[in-house]
Amino acid sequence: MPQATARIAGQKAFEDPGTAELTPPALQRAIGEARISFKKRGERSALADLYQAGSCKVRLPRSVNAEPEAVLINTSGGLTDGDRFSVDASWQASSKATITTQACERIYRAREGSAEVVNALHIADGATAHWLPQETILFDGGRLKRHATVRLEGSARFLGIEAVILGRPAMGETVRSGYLSDNWRIEQDGELRFVDRFAVAGDIAAKFDRPGCGAGARAFATLLYADPESAEICEILRSLRPTSAAAFGCTDLDGIVLARFLAPNGQALRAALRPVLEKFRGGEGLPRVWMM
Repeated sequence: MPQATARIAGQKAFEDPGTAELTPPALQRAIGEARISFKKRGERSALADLYQAGSCKVRLPRSVNAEPEAVLINTSGGLTDGDRFSVDASWQASSKATITTQACERIYRAREGSAEVVNALHIADGATAHWLPQETILFDGGRLKRHATVRLEGSARFLGIEAVILGRPAMGETVRSGYLSDNWRIEQDGELRFVDRFAVAGDIAAKFDRPGCGAGARAFATLLYADPESAEICEILRSLRPTSAAAFGCTDLDGIVLARFLAPNGQALRAALRPVLEKFRGGEGLPRVWMM
């Protein structure tokens, strides 16, 4: 019997669903982009330029005393395969500002491929940049590729952090499959000074259960501090050793301090990070959105 077909005026024939192999439809993907810069204006710093597109929005809450604090918002509510999110931020000479996020970023189960995040940070001579996004939550089956490039000039200073939580242990979630790639690159006056490449795939929870990897940790963070006084900064970090619930280590790389944190859950990780960030932000404390 001939295969059943139908035709609609102006369209080509389609096969009977019962006899044809169906192809999953292409899904809509979220694209977000932001470009932001800060400048020194009188005694304080201020916004110099702002561009935002797609699912990336930027808000600058009013502040009477503190330096500018830009809040990134992903209006898509999370990232999955095919989503693209990029931020290009610049701190002009002698300016000071913080960039953070409204909430934890969520990486949901991917059908194929990975979500991609690209951050480019340019910090001019005498400027101080704080890159302090809230934690990234990687759900089971989630896939993320993240790249950050930091370009420093002269006496620029940079404090940056990326923290990751594997699922939500309190909800009984376990990340048994997925992929995470987190890459840092720091340049000083055009010269490469630091590269850090981290990747984990497959049964991520099982790998973090290994004593030599995570010893059962379900949350971890990388903190970077670029400062000419890195040796002194490293000693201060060691004096702020977190509670016994979190493991911690730091290294002085001659102008750059690298610190790692491992914790059993997101709450313990934030408790370990809090005194460190408060110390190095002086009287500013944590970004206000972190307290909500």
